[in-house]
Order: sequence, then C-alpha cells, then structure tokens
Amino acid sequence: MTASLLALALAYVFLLFLVLLAIFRSEIGPGLKMVLTFLCLGFYLWHYDSLQDYLGWPAADGIPQNFELISSIVVEPNLKSDEAGAIYLWVRDLDGDQLVPRSFRLPYKKLLHQRVDDTMRRQQQGERFVGKPRAGGSANKTDIEFESIQRDIKSNKSSADQGDG
Repeated sequence: MTASLLALALAYVFLLFLVLLAIFRSEIGPGLKMVLTFLCLGFYLWHYDSLQDYLGWPAADGIPQNFELISSIVVEPNLKSDEAGAIYLWVRDLDGDQLVPRSFRLPYKKLLHQRVDDTMRRQQQGERFVGKPRAGGSANKTDIEFESIQRDIKSNKSSADQGDG
C-alpha cells in the first residue's frame, strides 16, 4: 500500500508542476500568480497531511463510541525535551462495518494512564475489554472507561451480546 500512496503523491506533484507551469507561462498579473501559487502549495500540503491517515499513523481524533481494546502504549510527558506525552490505543470499532483495528493518539492524562495500565495488566491475564468515552467526560473523548467482557466459549459470543436476547 505504501507504493501506491507514493505513486499517488508523485502524480499529485506532477499535476501541481503542470498547473504552476501554466500559471507562470500565462499572461495573468503577478498578484494573481502569487495567489494561485500559494493555493497550489496549500492544496499539496493538505493532500500530504491527508495521506498520513492512510499510512498507519494514529488518528488524533474520532475514537469510536464503542470499541474493543487490543493494545496500548503510553508515552509519559518529558519536561526536559518539552514533550507533552501521549496515550496510543489500538482498538477495533464494535459499531462500525470494518473489523480492522485502528490506532488512536490521545493526550496524556495521568488518570487515563493508570486506567490503561490496569486494563492492560488484566488483559495479559486473559480478560478482554471494551472501551467507551466516559459519561460526562470531555467533548474530545479523552476520558475513557473500560469494561471487562467475557466470552462464552461454546457460542463464541461475548457476555455483552447475550443481554440482547
């Protein structure tokens, strides 16, 4: 997939080159040429930033309302290097159509760090967890609560699924 994204980016660069060539070869005024040049540059940067979501970089927003926690990594803040820290969650959206996991980056919060560490410790002992933005939490979904789910080995359904009977 990386080769196709590189090809897409190179095709976009080539098209931008043709547009800029047409702009500078035309008889329009220099002010309009500058505006069009900066618009082309802005569109290229926007395009490049949009491609980052497809390269596997963690999404900074849009964590699902109901997800299964697969794994996590916590990077604590570092005052010496002025890094704010982050909590990376690898989750599977339980309400979405795709079963493919996705990575999300949340701002570092000590309480969330403790909650994630406790959840991961219990997960290593065989428990599975679903996560949801905490009721009354912040609007950007950075306060998450985790709930343990058990799988019924015979029916291969989780205990949360059995309540809908």
